[in-house]
Amino acid sequence: MLKHIFLCCLVLLLVTPNLIAQDEEELPAGWTSGAGLGLDFAQLLQINPRQGAGQNRIGFGGAVNYFAKYRRDRLAWDNLATWQFGIQRLGSGIIAQGNEERRVPFQKAIDDLRFNSKVGYQTSQNSNFFYAADMSFLTQLTPTYQGSDEYPGNFLSDITGQGNLLSKFFNPGTLNLSVGMDWKPNDKFSLYYSPVGAKFIFVPDDFIASLGVHGNPVEGDRDPDTGRFTTFDNAFSALGQTLRANYATKFLAERGTFTSSMLLFSNYLENPQNIDVDWTNELALTIVAGLQAAVTVNVFYDDDVLVQITDWDEPNGVSGLGKRVSITQQFLLKYNVTF
Repeated sequence: MLKHIFLCCLVLLLVTPNLIAQDEEELPAGWTSGAGLGLDFAQLLQINPRQGAGQNRIGFGGAVNYFAKYRRDRLAWDNLATWQFGIQRLGSGIIAQGNEERRVPFQKAIDDLRFNSKVGYQTSQNSNFFYAADMSFLTQLTPTYQGSDEYPGNFLSDITGQGNLLSKFFNPGTLNLSVGMDWKPNDKFSLYYSPVGAKFIFVPDDFIASLGVHGNPVEGDRDPDTGRFTTFDNAFSALGQTLRANYATKFLAERGTFTSSMLLFSNYLENPQNIDVDWTNELALTIVAGLQAAVTVNVFYDDDVLVQITDWDEPNGVSGLGKRVSITQQFLLKYNVTF
């Protein structure tokens, strides 16, 4: 287990996180880097509100990306780091009568931290094919606590006082490593395929691993009182094939951009027909120089991971856990800078 954790940390230290919309032909030799920052904010305050007027609201979040690209002769190295985060609080005061110490908490909306690094060496001077290696890592930055039956949800703080920690940084962490060939027919599209790739899911914290919801192996039945498993592993590994496709284009006299990145993984060892999907899209329109309005959509499915099942007829809109396609959408005002 320790060697797996060491490997992950080493990879992260080597990664200098890319803005996919950069044109390959415009990049000079050496390093090119830049960053983008997007923010969203909503606030509403009501004092002695009228009946039916609603309740107080505050929510904020955003997205940050940092890219670094290296070019030298036939060598190309692309790196990208992104973080999406958002929290909100509806209402004010205490959760319920008799709970004076338990104030209405901030609830998590999204927490998604990603790293990707792909290095390629051109097979010949004028070829569109590259020998390549690809690495991607997915985790979250802040802790998440489960709510209670009377106040369900995912929160930044422990509102129950029982330490119901659901996740935190590196718990879980999903690492994909592969080697293969990368095809770049033009500066807008690339297609990478690896017949031999590995996927690892790490959950070093025993309490979180015993929940059996993040893809790490568990055995036996859940404890009816705690919902935890007594027998579990802190890591999961899989061997399979990997396909990654990247696309970027500009339109409206380069005022608009669309970028899309899709990662597919099939596990040779178990249910190879059930394909893991991680598909990220962004549509952005420049308002003034450097400032953009952007919509991001992520489609995610992992055959080893249980997600919260959306059901509008259940409390907090969630009906248990299961294997489902997870879809996330976010609107942002972004500021981009290249250096």
